[in-house]
Amino acid sequence: MIPDKYAYLSLALMFMIAWTLIFIKNPWKSGMIRVGAVGGLMGMIAEFWYFRDYWRPPTLFGEGIVGLEDYIIGFALFGVGGYIHSSFTNKEIDFDKKMVPKNWDFFYIFLIGCGSLTFFSVILGFHSGYVTFLTFFLLSVYIWIQRPDLIGLSIISAFATLAISLVIYYINFNILFPNFWDQYGMLDKPILGFKILNIPLSEMLWHFSWAMLCSMFRGYRNGVYYK
Repeated sequence: MIPDKYAYLSLALMFMIAWTLIFIKNPWKSGMIRVGAVGGLMGMIAEFWYFRDYWRPPTLFGEGIVGLEDYIIGFALFGVGGYIHSSFTNKEIDFDKKMVPKNWDFFYIFLIGCGSLTFFSVILGFHSGYVTFLTFFLLSVYIWIQRPDLIGLSIISAFATLAISLVIYYINFNILFPNFWDQYGMLDKPILGFKILNIPLSEMLWHFSWAMLCSMFRGYRNGVYYK
């Protein structure tokens, strides 16, 4: 029996396997590494919202403590969601068509996302699982309105990332740590706690909506079009 303190690390490392497979085929390797480095920091910061009402996973350093696992999984998920389309589709940059970079707009999106989670979850007390999904989804729609050419890429990335996540979650939470969510999850709300193959629906929605959003970051921020 593997100790529970390795459950989160196991999850993070399996996502790093997916990251590696995408990295091998991805033509923009340096960008994927830079994005992952930022994503690792965000993975640690995000627990400010999630430890309150979503989960308190055991780590190598104790239960509900920000640690190495958060950085690894943040690194992996920024890369997987953000670059999966470039590794498993034939899309290339269309150098004949380009917009002015939207660095400030992208920064505002970041602030809105963090502000939404803080205001609605921490201040108003809505469960962070609901707030996260709705925030990711609405920010995706905001980008879709400005860049409808990114909708297809966004949807494909969302479903591809969800498929990868389901495989990883099935192995980790059915074979290795089947009691994890009952012990460390705080998902006793409508919809959030519903499980399919012992995988919380909230986790499926998180990965789907996150990939839907972050897959557009590069194209939106840099004004890049694909063909």
